[in-house]
Amino acid sequence: MSEPKNNQSPHYFVPVKGELQMKLVSPRKIILFWEVSKIPSKVIQLFFNRQLEQLMQVVRIYDVTGIIFNGRNAHHFHEIVVPYKNGHWFIKGLVSNRSYVTELGVKFSANDFFPILRSNTLQTPLMKISNLNEMNHELLRFQQIENRPPKWMDHVSTYSYYGEPKTMEDNNE
Repeated sequence: MSEPKNNQSPHYFVPVKGELQMKLVSPRKIILFWEVSKIPSKVIQLFFNRQLEQLMQVVRIYDVTGIIFNGRNAHHFHEIVVPYKNGHWFIKGLVSNRSYVTELGVKFSANDFFPILRSNTLQTPLMKISNLNEMNHELLRFQQIENRPPKWMDHVSTYSYYGEPKTMEDNNE
């Protein structure tokens, strides 16, 4: 039996680094982009005996504000059908001051989602400042506290000696 050529041997196959990137385009709009690879197609074919092209390809947008996301504990998520071979997709309508993670994957049925790639976490900016007067009051109060010297400064000398106090008997000897 002869040795397979370099491009046919599994030992010489170097997978393309698969990653899903998410970037903010505007305060409420992101772009997702990924490197299209044959690896997800092969994985789905080998493990599920299905063709990637025959399955619904979706992006899930998870709201993960204030939590450590484990893949199932998001506050909520939305799904958008996207063509995997496109390599990018714009998503708009995000809520301000929230954290999002996205996954690109396929749906086998209404409830069965298989993620292929997961993105970085992205924080949307705060669009407006609520209770501006309250924030200004807190800032002024903080600045006043910072500008006042500590009360102990009036009673401490830099030349003070902090040794063991002597008793009256020690002073008389």
